Amino acid sequence: MSTAAVYSNLREAEALRIYEQRSALAETVLGALDHDATSTIEAVRGAALMAEMQPAMTRAQFDLYANRLKIAHPTVAALEWQKMEASEGFVFPTNLKEWTHQARPLLDEAQKDARVVGTPIATGAFAAVTPLAEGAKPAVIITVPVYQRSADTDSISRHIGFINALVDVGTLARNAAYQAEAAGNELIVRDRQTESDAPLFTSMGAAAHTPGHDKDSAHRESADYALELNFGSRNWELLLHPKPELLNSGWVHQATFALVLGLLVTALLTILLTRSQINRRRSETAIAHEQALRDELLAEQYRLKEVVESTGVAIWEYDLVHRFLSVSERWHVVSGYSREELGDNVLTSWLGMVHPEDRPRISATFADLTKLQGDRFEYEYRMRQKDGQWMWVQSLAHIVARDGNGQPIKVAGINLEVTQQKEAEIRIHALNASLEAQMQEAMARSEARATLGTLIASVSHEMATPMGNSMMTASTLVAQANQFEQQMVAGTLKRSELAQFVGQVQSGNELLLRNLERAVALLKNFRQVAADQASEQRRTFDLQQGLREILDTLAPSLKRQSHTVLLEAPEGIRMDSYPGPLGQVLINLINNAYLHAFEGMEHGEVHISATADETQVTLVCTDNGRGIAPDTLEKMFQPFFSTRIGRGGTGLGMSIVENLVKATLGGTLEVQSTVGHGTTVTIRLPRSAPEPRQEEEGA
Repeated sequence: MSTAAVYSNLREAEALRIYEQRSALAETVLGALDHDATSTIEAVRGAALMAEMQPAMTRAQFDLYANRLKIAHPTVAALEWQKMEASEGFVFPTNLKEWTHQARPLLDEAQKDARVVGTPIATGAFAAVTPLAEGAKPAVIITVPVYQRSADTDSISRHIGFINALVDVGTLARNAAYQAEAAGNELIVRDRQTESDAPLFTSMGAAAHTPGHDKDSAHRESADYALELNFGSRNWELLLHPKPELLNSGWVHQATFALVLGLLVTALLTILLTRSQINRRRSETAIAHEQALRDELLAEQYRLKEVVESTGVAIWEYDLVHRFLSVSERWHVVSGYSREELGDNVLTSWLGMVHPEDRPRISATFADLTKLQGDRFEYEYRMRQKDGQWMWVQSLAHIVARDGNGQPIKVAGINLEVTQQKEAEIRIHALNASLEAQMQEAMARSEARATLGTLIASVSHEMATPMGNSMMTASTLVAQANQFEQQMVAGTLKRSELAQFVGQVQSGNELLLRNLERAVALLKNFRQVAADQASEQRRTFDLQQGLREILDTLAPSLKRQSHTVLLEAPEGIRMDSYPGPLGQVLINLINNAYLHAFEGMEHGEVHISATADETQVTLVCTDNGRGIAPDTLEKMFQPFFSTRIGRGGTGLGMSIVENLVKATLGGTLEVQSTVGHGTTVTIRLPRSAPEPRQEEEGA
């Protein structure tokens, strides 16, 4: 059975290792494809915004803009400005026009949805000829509605057309396929909203594609790893398939070796057991001889006692029936009392020497001797010596006699002085407590740095769109200025062309100003939140403004999912506290809700409310997620406890939250949860944080 257990454990360990590697690879591949998909969609959205600002752009202007967009985003194979009131729009490159007619049924359906939701919508896949493909390859079209807005209110007045972009799926999935290939996996991309079984993209050859990879097949190979990606409201499935050489790992050989070795050990144990039984039968014949040696054994025991006395070990013997305690001479030496001072029965005197806190434990030990499994037991206590000093004693005892009913009637043992060991143990406990406190502080700093890194990545990703649009707008203005200068030099400038140039410059400047104002607002919010997270300095701040800055900084990373965060906090709640730790607490609670509470949900909601009286602020964070099981709720504040170990979880988040709330902010924390009905976290904080402890200041 042990051999089979070793074999099974090896298989489970290797399966866990492969699973963790596949999980990490899946996140990397999904991240690569999601990045390229998001960048492509945002580029097409930017083109629609440009068409909205310059509806009267010429074909030359459109070709210039489209060419620059294709250079910046190779995934866009062609671009069309489809005007509602014109018989023909602009298509770039001009030699690729067939796709606008070839996919018209799919494009019409997507454009209906785009006008309703006002966001980019992707069509289903179709075979198209692109500059980077040899022959017809799978492609999709992203369509974005273009509107005319009121100059006074900036509201939509009417729909004027669409920006359509032809996207080569092979180019889009190329980076993700490279990531999968580097880890020994093939990548297959499917559109789950189409009836066709043909993949959008596959890095496998046609001969290598087996029915086991077909969509909704009951024979899908267990080694495959499936992921999902939303691309322009289309539900794409990513399938990671390991290459044959990756599946042929060496764990089978290891497990087989362990199985063979276990069988050999079992055979050896069988031989040893047989020999043991032969020896037992021989020992039965020696019982008579043993009886003759008993007298010699008693003499040997007496000599052993003398040896023990000479080593300085105190020996004692206690008669439970007559309550008589006798001790060796060494016992008197250690205690400092002579035999004449204590008498032959030292029970009463000894009880008086024992520390009052230890007496109940010793009494309970002797009272439970009838429940003892076996004859040996031990206990420790403190005893006052004659000079008034306390010493630690370890007593190793043994039941040496029982009555006819099996009840103990006599106990003997030895006493060892362990004062130095106990003092060292106390120092070790104090050191462990200090190290644990330092570890908690280090974990909090590490979590703060990790949070700051997340905020930096989020803000940089969010700023990419306004800065990219600003660059494109500035480039377009430069091109328009050069064209205007050429007309002036040639003397062909007309009054209408001058008015058109002025309008274009004004529209471009307005677009540039809006994008730069968005970037400045992002940097302003991030600067204050980043300063609080990095320094953990105490300052006076408005609670609503501080919470809003944190949520605004988190917004770019949170909007990738369909969940929402609502804030309900009145203005004017002033706090003299630490906004950095408070922000870290809020970020951890929101991240926990997104990772755990909303797992498997499409639309989750986190509601954060704040109330205050003269001295205290109450923050309530409520979600409508899955709730927390009672056994998990009891352990959630324990360090390194997580239900996502092996899937990116460290088990430190809620432990750090508790430490920050109680130790740094001086507040209390309460969690209530019902499975299936969400979780509520209530935090009560003083409006003025407590002063740091002296040891913290010294540190």
